[in-house]
Amino acid sequence: MSLLKVENLNLWYGNSKVLHDVSFELKEGEILCIVGESGSGKSSILYSILRLLPETARVEGSILFFGKDLLKLSEKEMKKIRGKDIGMVFQEPSSYLDPLFTVGSQIKETFESHFPEGRKEAHLRTLEAMRNAGIPSPEEKFWAYPHQLSGGLKQRVCIAMATVCGPKILLADEPTTALDVSVQKRILNLFRKMKEEGRSVILVTHDFGVVAEVGDRVIVLKKGRIVEEGDVYRIFDDPKDSYTKMLLEAL
Repeated sequence: MSLLKVENLNLWYGNSKVLHDVSFELKEGEILCIVGESGSGKSSILYSILRLLPETARVEGSILFFGKDLLKLSEKEMKKIRGKDIGMVFQEPSSYLDPLFTVGSQIKETFESHFPEGRKEAHLRTLEAMRNAGIPSPEEKFWAYPHQLSGGLKQRVCIAMATVCGPKILLADEPTTALDVSVQKRILNLFRKMKEEGRSVILVTHDFGVVAEVGDRVIVLKKGRIVEEGDVYRIFDDPKDSYTKMLLEAL
């Protein structure tokens, strides 16, 4: 079953075209990896899906989520989807976390904003999400402020925030870059668990090692265009495009 269908997605920032006729589907219980060099447009796909683009951006095409075109929904309707149905882990956690509030309260607020009737369980759900994201001593870290945490811990807080509502789709923008190997493995295991539960992940990365670890399908993006797409085993065993071959050789 297809959860998300992107068709002929084109994106401009001012006069500069960033995405060129990007089309793909995300199936239920699938981890789809988007790989490419910096500046290839990987993150722009995620921002387009959640409509988090700057005012100067112009987007064309369609992004169907359970039959609804996200590009045609009102901002009020999108707010109901962000966090609850589609969560996102941003690449730079420091700019996403509010320095004036504890990290636990920010995760808890995300849950309460979508499930106001679940305020009693919000604290427990917050601790569970922190634990699943690999945050040590979540009861203690709940009361920490962002400036008191390392970059890796901030990233894990953002992962907890993105997953606390149990979204159907998780958009993850380089989620393991700032993490050590042991914590990275825990996060990848979290993605596997989501897959087993029938939820899906779009994982943006430049690391083919991560792709090999958890990916089901791969999209290779170059200068805003899909140059290759396929099953992860086929991509590794028999890459067709010279750009894909170059990325694999770099690994």
